[in-house]
Amino acid sequence: MFKFARLAAKNVFRNTRRTVITGLVLVFGATALILAGGFISSSFRGLRENTIHGELGHIQVYNGQYFGREEDRPLEYGITDADSLRKMITALPHVEYAMVRIDFLGLISNGDKSVIYLGKGIEPALESRLTDYSRAIDSGSFLTTTPTNAADAEVMIARGLAKSLHAKIGDYLTMMSTTTNGALNALDVRVVGIYSTGVPEYDERALMVRLETARQLLNTRRSSKLVVVLDKTDETMAVASAIQKMLPDVALRRWDQLATFYQAVVRLYSAIFLFLGVIIFIVVVLSCSNTMMMSIFERTKEIGTQLAVGTSRIRLLLNFLYEGLTIGVLGGTAGLALAFGLTQLIDHAGIIMPPPPGLTRGYPLYVDIVPAVFLGVFVVITVMTVLSTIIPALKASRLKIVDALGHI
Repeated sequence: MFKFARLAAKNVFRNTRRTVITGLVLVFGATALILAGGFISSSFRGLRENTIHGELGHIQVYNGQYFGREEDRPLEYGITDADSLRKMITALPHVEYAMVRIDFLGLISNGDKSVIYLGKGIEPALESRLTDYSRAIDSGSFLTTTPTNAADAEVMIARGLAKSLHAKIGDYLTMMSTTTNGALNALDVRVVGIYSTGVPEYDERALMVRLETARQLLNTRRSSKLVVVLDKTDETMAVASAIQKMLPDVALRRWDQLATFYQAVVRLYSAIFLFLGVIIFIVVVLSCSNTMMMSIFERTKEIGTQLAVGTSRIRLLLNFLYEGLTIGVLGGTAGLALAFGLTQLIDHAGIIMPPPPGLTRGYPLYVDIVPAVFLGVFVVITVMTVLSTIIPALKASRLKIVDALGHI
């Protein structure tokens, strides 16, 4: 086999220019696929972690009756004993912590204007572990963990809502909402921070208060949900199964079930990668087929001579397949090397991508090194090159000796 491989390598470089051009097609095809796969992998990973650490956490735990029913009153199907659930859940492996949240809505007023808001009652110490709000805060500061004055209720409002109310740091606003008993309640709050969620539409309505402030406004000890944060995202399925087994009466939602935008992006990028792969497949097959057809056309007399001296048609077929394999291995290897170098260059270039649709912040461009993609592209490029050689090789092996020797 080594002898035939060496002969194939010599034949490949008999016409160096044509071989180099074909090799460049393979190199750039392999490089394009690897960079696209690495970029998509990086995008998926970054979007996944941003989704988890932006708000969702890894798992959200609800009252078992929460889904499938409409609440006539706020928190009608809320969690009644969140602290007990938290202790049981945090005792499980891979669970770092769990935090309580209250989701509510109402009106917020500056005295002259009232605007609908979407509120979130949080535990500041734990929320700051999940999300780095230092980059999201435009002015002011995050909610204090322990207020200096128990009567001083604080609020963080999103940029669009602050603009609508002409609110500044230190201003007092009035929050209104319906209690769990159906009564209307109001609470004065002081603006301590203005932040951006990255989604302009959400910035028009979002605000955050401490958990105690939300409970005071809603007049309840219930909670909307528990947000569970893990040490590894890959353990989400296992931990969710463990929680459901331990607490069969609760309802669970994993981050991937809640992240509809993430799922849409995954489907879109996967379709783009598939389309790109098909285009490159066609280009590689046509290029390699053309190279081998030209090689056979130029070597027709040589083929006739080989057949005349007793070379079997099977051996002749295998010789051309070896040549295709040689081109594929060389082009694939060079493509892997170029892709690796470009990946390192891009990762250290500090390129900032423009904000995705619907967001206001850009993100750094990274390309992951995915061993499975490198190996898969090398195998695909090599196999495609061999496959594209089959038809020309079959044509060469079926030439009649007399016609081949008399070819001009």
